[in-house]
Amino acid sequence: MRVFEVVDGDLPGHTPCGVLRYDPARQAFTFEPSEDAGPQDVPAMFAPFVARGEAVPARWVNAWISERIAPSSRQNIGEVLRDHKLKEYDPAELLMSGEGRSTQDGFYVHEVGSGYRSGRTLGRELARARQEAGLTQSELALKSGLAQAVVSNIERGASNPTMRTLERLADALGCELRVTFTR
Repeated sequence: MRVFEVVDGDLPGHTPCGVLRYDPARQAFTFEPSEDAGPQDVPAMFAPFVARGEAVPARWVNAWISERIAPSSRQNIGEVLRDHKLKEYDPAELLMSGEGRSTQDGFYVHEVGSGYRSGRTLGRELARARQEAGLTQSELALKSGLAQAVVSNIERGASNPTMRTLERLADALGCELRVTFTR
């Protein structure tokens, strides 16, 4: 499974509006909006579903993706693959080669890596401290001056936060930040 964040490049701060998942076995994409994303924050094709609180149907997600990549049936697909330095047709690789950009809208994608080795441990600790403080991710983001997506990424172990970011979170939680090196 490959995971990508969908970002509106036209908005200040470029906060992700959701997560795009790609299942290579099925060659299918799914989209899940961020907790605080409304219909105005997601690609127009997804807005009616987000407004109703429904999952975006796979055919709509794949239609959005198809605006961003060359279809496998394209007559010059071999040339397209060579231009993108691909040996075979892979929708996720084609998507990433152009950052998922399209002339249709300002959205782009970036792949969410596994983060650094202790990212999941740090994420669990942050989530525990946030819950003990009785805060939602959105409330912690507001108190720390960070985007909710940043808090979410750290809690999921999907980012490598700076010390400044961790200090801001600790201050917002009323916690002391300690860094230790152990064997």
